[in-house]
Amino acid sequence: MPGATGPSRTQWLVITAVVVCLALVAGGLLYLLPVLELLGNHDAAPGRGVPAPAHAPPPLDSKQRINILLLGSDNDQKFPQDALLSQTMIVVSVDPAHHQVTLLSLPRDLWVEIPGHGQAKIDLAYARGGAPLARATVEKAFKIPIHYYAWVGLKGLVRVVDRVGGIDVDVLHPVLDDNYPNDFNDSGYGTERVYLAAGPQHLDGRHALQYVRSRHGDLLSDFGRSIRQQQVLLALQQRAEGLDLVTALPSFARDLNGHVKTDLDLVRVTQLGLFMRGLGKGDVRQAFITPYVRDATSPDGQQILLADWPAVNRYLHQLFGDDLLP
Repeated sequence: MPGATGPSRTQWLVITAVVVCLALVAGGLLYLLPVLELLGNHDAAPGRGVPAPAHAPPPLDSKQRINILLLGSDNDQKFPQDALLSQTMIVVSVDPAHHQVTLLSLPRDLWVEIPGHGQAKIDLAYARGGAPLARATVEKAFKIPIHYYAWVGLKGLVRVVDRVGGIDVDVLHPVLDDNYPNDFNDSGYGTERVYLAAGPQHLDGRHALQYVRSRHGDLLSDFGRSIRQQQVLLALQQRAEGLDLVTALPSFARDLNGHVKTDLDLVRVTQLGLFMRGLGKGDVRQAFITPYVRDATSPDGQQILLADWPAVNRYLHQLFGDDLLP
């Protein structure tokens, strides 16, 4: 992982992760209050028959692990808000006892049991039951207790990347996608050709979105996309470190208004930020289950990913130890 100095890097990382790489904090956490009030679409209440979360968030000073489910979706008005597939799913696991944060990417085409809806791709959970069902699905499939969630509309990502002047990424493999959805035309439908050459690239918001979202033409398939999503998160965090917080926050608030939902409150965000001050280089690890899945076809003809669940479970125990659900 790229090196950095001082606590500002790690403090930035957790807060940007909480809102899917939308930079909110570089210090001075009290300034978050007006931002959270603007963002504050708190829809933590269960809906559509989904039970309330059974796992109360532990206090940070208890040294117990805190898990946050990050969800990213289109929000270009092609679909109603309650029918959006989650195009990004990342579990951010904060482990105070070991001074560590883990980012675990979940592939959207993974075939799992969605409570009350049978077998389906995991990205359908948010569309069928919002954050509560997405949370319940992740808990059922991976035995990871989810204490909080944060959802971001991908247009918010575009605006924030542009706000910080773009990001720098090292494209590991060429990305060529002839069927990328063109969300920037008048109708929000249609496709366009996306190409990113391997090597160092400076991306504006639109191209950063293309980089994290493209589903075709990556030599590493869905594994490549998971890597790209975490790559952009870290690149945005690095870019945002040099911002003047007091000057930047009002602009971020306007950019993110209507594009973020979360059940995190100011107290918890502040606790997370303070915890991150004690972390050093190398305390954030990136994790992927993609090596333990394979391409397959569902009974109704969908292209899906099937997990080798014994291998996945062994990997999760390496990451989470005894903090998994029974």
